[in-house]
Amino acid sequence: MHVSLLMTNIAIFLGQLLVLLIVAGIVISIKKKVLTHRQVRMTPVDFWPPILLLFIHQISINGLSNSLLPQVVVIWIGISLLILFWQIFSNQELTYKKFFVIFWRFGDLIVFISWIGVVIYVIYQSL
Repeated sequence: MHVSLLMTNIAIFLGQLLVLLIVAGIVISIKKKVLTHRQVRMTPVDFWPPILLLFIHQISINGLSNSLLPQVVVIWIGISLLILFWQIFSNQELTYKKFFVIFWRFGDLIVFISWIGVVIYVIYQSL
C-alpha cells in the first residue's frame, strides 16, 4: 500500500474537479453577462472534453506510468461511429450540423465517464 501515491492521486483528482468547476463558473458568467442578446446553445459541459482528455492523460501518467488517453479516444470514436450508424438507419435525413451536435454531446458524456473510470482505476491501482 503506497499511501503517498494514493494521496497524490486523490489530490490530483480533487484539483482537476476544482478546475472543471472553475471553468464551468467562468463560462456561465460569460454567457450571462456578455451573450445576453442572442441565444447560445453551448453549456459549460461543452468545454470539458479537451480539458478532460488532458486530465485523463495527466492522472494516468502519474498513477500508472503510461497514458490511457489513446484507449479513451478509440472508445470515443468507436461509440461515435455506432451513434452515426444508428442515426443514419433511424433518420434518413442526417445533416452535418445535427451529427456534430450529437457527436459533441455524446462526447461530453463519454469523456466524462471515461475520466471518472480512469480516476477510479488509478486510485484502485494505488491501493
